[in-house]
Amino acid sequence: MRVTVIGCSGSFPGPESPASCYLVEAEGYSLLLDLGNGAVGTLQRYHDVLDIDAILISHLHPDHCLDLCVYWIARTYCPDGPAPRIPVYGPRGTAEHMVKAYELEPNEGMHDTFEFRELAPSPFRLGPFTITTAPMNHPVEAYGVRIEHRGRTLAYSGD
Repeated sequence: MRVTVIGCSGSFPGPESPASCYLVEAEGYSLLLDLGNGAVGTLQRYHDVLDIDAILISHLHPDHCLDLCVYWIARTYCPDGPAPRIPVYGPRGTAEHMVKAYELEPNEGMHDTFEFRELAPSPFRLGPFTITTAPMNHPVEAYGVRIEHRGRTLAYSGD
């Protein structure tokens, strides 16, 4: 398992780092853990933005999710046509929150680009990873994440 820190600035992007975003890779599978503001620009230094397999959003504060709007544009308006649909795991209401953030019509949404899946406190498989989520104490619904792969573990609490 390889982890690349795309951004780790708290609350808003800094001059040297976007807000929270971590690229977790194993066996050719690429997972983005959070996608805070400014992350998509920096992600391009490390990885093809269209070669992401899934996204997991810990909570819906902008510094953890807002670049999902930018990423929607990147995947939807590709020169060769829309990129394949990918899963986005997040707290209850993630799809609606992102539609409001981008000011899309609710019936249009982002569902042609993203397959939104609701997080719950339980383990599940995602590509080569075993993911375990747990509720965190935060002003909004938030999840801590444990990602395991071949004896290696990454624990992430969001805030």
